[in-house]
Amino acid sequence: MTLHEDADTRRGQVASALMSVVADKGLARTTLADVARTAGVSVGLVQRYFRSKDELLRFGIAYVYRRSEERIAAIPVEAPVRKFVVRLMETSLPLTSERRAELRVWLSFVQASLTDADMAAIHRDATVRLLRGVDEALRGAQRAGELGADIDTEEEAAALVAFVDGLCLHHAATGDEFGASRIGAALATYVDRLFDR
Repeated sequence: MTLHEDADTRRGQVASALMSVVADKGLARTTLADVARTAGVSVGLVQRYFRSKDELLRFGIAYVYRRSEERIAAIPVEAPVRKFVVRLMETSLPLTSERRAELRVWLSFVQASLTDADMAAIHRDATVRLLRGVDEALRGAQRAGELGADIDTEEEAAALVAFVDGLCLHHAATGDEFGASRIGAALATYVDRLFDR
């Protein structure tokens, strides 16, 4: 393992610990000491890679989005496109314990982005990439004849992303009222209505 690879491994280890701590304690109550303890390393080692808590948190939100984009990239692009769109949007839903923890982290970071311009830029850039990806999938569905040619794919992509974010918020706020089976079914219903217009 090269020195660069070792540094990347350590940063990933610290980022994973950060996700765990923020999911348990929230962003405001998370300290470098908490993250170091969870990662099984010294505070000094954390500070070697991240000079401040803010730098660590910015790396953390980028890490959350990178994990989401890796899940998206792993979805095979195949017909019917309708099913691909559902699988694409499911990557954002808290359907597993890991993603439920990730949702708590994401919500903490979104709140922080309201007052932190750097975090806001990371969030905005990731959202733009997601919107483009969903728009591209919907345009692919139009080319395949699965989606009406009169549908504005850019507007529908924005509506679908907003709908899924709403499902995530309701799940976080109410738990069982918007449990995994209900939000999964709601997404499928939304996509069916869109494709069956």
